[in-house]
Amino acid sequence: MAGEIQDVALAAQANAEVAAELNAEEKKLARLEKEKAKLLTSLAAGDFSEQRTRVAMILNLYKQARNSDVVLALKYWETFNSDVYREEGILPADLFKLERIPIIVRARAKIQNEYGLFQADEGVRQKRRGKEEEMFAAVIEDVAPTPTIQVFADETGKTGTFVIVGAVWVLNGRAVWTITEAIDKWRKNSVWAQREVHFAKFGRNDLEPLKEYLAVVKAHREYLSFKLIAFERAKTRRSIEEVVAKLHEHMLLRGIRHEAESRRVTLPRDVRMTLDEEQSLDKIALDEMKGHLEATLRRDFVDQVSISEIVTISSKKSALVQLADLVAGAANRKLNPQQERGYKDEMADLVMEELGLVMADDNVPGLDAAAMFVF
Repeated sequence: MAGEIQDVALAAQANAEVAAELNAEEKKLARLEKEKAKLLTSLAAGDFSEQRTRVAMILNLYKQARNSDVVLALKYWETFNSDVYREEGILPADLFKLERIPIIVRARAKIQNEYGLFQADEGVRQKRRGKEEEMFAAVIEDVAPTPTIQVFADETGKTGTFVIVGAVWVLNGRAVWTITEAIDKWRKNSVWAQREVHFAKFGRNDLEPLKEYLAVVKAHREYLSFKLIAFERAKTRRSIEEVVAKLHEHMLLRGIRHEAESRRVTLPRDVRMTLDEEQSLDKIALDEMKGHLEATLRRDFVDQVSISEIVTISSKKSALVQLADLVAGAANRKLNPQQERGYKDEMADLVMEELGLVMADDNVPGLDAAAMFVF
């Protein structure tokens, strides 16, 4: 009898240990999924405040960096330590200023092995060191980034005469970092250090800092393209959500066509779209929009343009979503004016003038009436 009781106790203990292990594994998986989601959100937002996001950006843009830690380190230094890194050679003293290779490699390993993102080619995972020799030529010849366009968009005017979508197009992946860093560096020493750039919340004392902010943006104008599309609400029976979705779709399709025809970008290109989560569409609408865009892009560009993702993030985390808000807010003030002209009209004029935005009538097929579009 005593033996049976002991056996039962041992079995219960074993079951408890198994349950504890399973619970620990479930917690670990949940933690990794949360970390992965945070990483992808930061990447979509252009928030490079954490090193892991910076490493993810290099892995995302440079496929060879997924296979070679040497390529990864070189491209990381070139991008994020550009004040120290020199292509013609690195001085011994400067090695102490560069981010350490083991730390970069640990971040890469976590991203690839634990999050399952930006995987190396088949076979490399088993023999990474041997593959480094095969990457030597790629390092010498320079590694071309994956051709991308990243679009940051926001909408406004949902209760006004015109519904408006404003967007900032960053014409290559590395420029997302360049522009975000420049804005963040300026902001730290400005009166907007603790504020989000939000047109609707501007006060009378914000005109001068707005001028400074726009000067920073203009300094990087070569990397940027601005798009505005507006629609008169009275000319449709569609729901406001459907109008907004259609405006986003047409802004993207017409924008790609314009960039390609004007030869500001070459094809093929992968497009990634980031929207303000506080203003935007729900997941069902986003999935439907992505499906429509994929079908139209395949038809119009014969697999030369793809759209890899449409995501929403908090504008607080993205300097470029905030810039899209500024563009949309200025257009809203012009198209949906108040009865009396005020200081925000002066601000709207300034934004439109400094960024070279001129609204023009244009017909957009697929909408119920004419829309206004600007490049």
